[in-house]
Amino acid sequence: MIPRLLVALVLAGLALGGRTGPASSGPQDRTPPAPVVSPVVPLRGVTLESVRHLDEIEQALARHSRRPVARIVFQRGAGPAHYTRAVRRLHDDSYLMGEILDSTAVRRTTVREYRNRTRAFVHRFGSRLDLYEIGNELNGEWLGRPRSINAKVAAAYDVVKGEYADLGLRSVVTLNYWPSRDCYAHDWEATLPFARQLPRRVRHGVDLVLLSFYETACSPRAHPSAGQFASTLRSLGEIFPDAQVGIGELGAQGRADGLPRDPTSAEKERIARRYIGMHDRLADAVGPRFVGGYFWWYYATDAVPWDRADSLWPTLEDLYATLGQPRAGP
Repeated sequence: MIPRLLVALVLAGLALGGRTGPASSGPQDRTPPAPVVSPVVPLRGVTLESVRHLDEIEQALARHSRRPVARIVFQRGAGPAHYTRAVRRLHDDSYLMGEILDSTAVRRTTVREYRNRTRAFVHRFGSRLDLYEIGNELNGEWLGRPRSINAKVAAAYDVVKGEYADLGLRSVVTLNYWPSRDCYAHDWEATLPFARQLPRRVRHGVDLVLLSFYETACSPRAHPSAGQFASTLRSLGEIFPDAQVGIGELGAQGRADGLPRDPTSAEKERIARRYIGMHDRLADAVGPRFVGGYFWWYYATDAVPWDRADSLWPTLEDLYATLGQPRAGP
């Protein structure tokens, strides 16, 4: 997730970073291979920033009328064992994407640690995860410098698509969508130039490229149009010639992200309806390689329990139930 506080500090001339350590598992922990299942397009994504309250999360996912893609954030300091129960239970009601490490924890993770962490999760879960997000919000200064970022995503790619090639796993990278220069501190963070300089094997081998966007990551707050998103997605399709494209993280940031207040329920609903509501226009403008996505951040906070009075669950269900359905004629 884009750290709004870090963005603010960087724009003031400071640089911060997270820390994580390696995780590992023994050969006896490897989950037996399962058939690789392709998530149904369009993807109806939610992000689980936490797997606490697993019973309530499971209930919320199960009640959606269309099978969602639950993106589990593998938090720093937590290895595969921490997520084994969640992966086992949630796969009954959702497709699963595993985020190897959130962008906020990448900077002080060495290439070796990043590679070993990827190995540990792939070793444990294999094809039980339908998608592996090998790099999150890569074009953010809080991850470090491009050379280091490239080395880490390439190391993870080599594990997923090289060492475990026999499993046919699907890989994902997420980039920040910056609609203007007001959204980032350094020239190298610009979305398309950064994408073009990624290692060639990643650009030509990754299966899915997503754009992460938060209105409050920019100052002033940004409200890009469907046309702006579509233009960038089409360009990404040229840079990643064999990948599908979509929208990654969306959400409403608050105090935990460095903002002065938390968003209201009405603000969360507005953001969800504005950007998920762009789906048909994006699909028309981008073409068949556009797969949806949306992966609402803070799903476990905003939409669980599903029947809570101020839950965002009904809004997401309303949007996802009809996503990609044939539209009535004029």
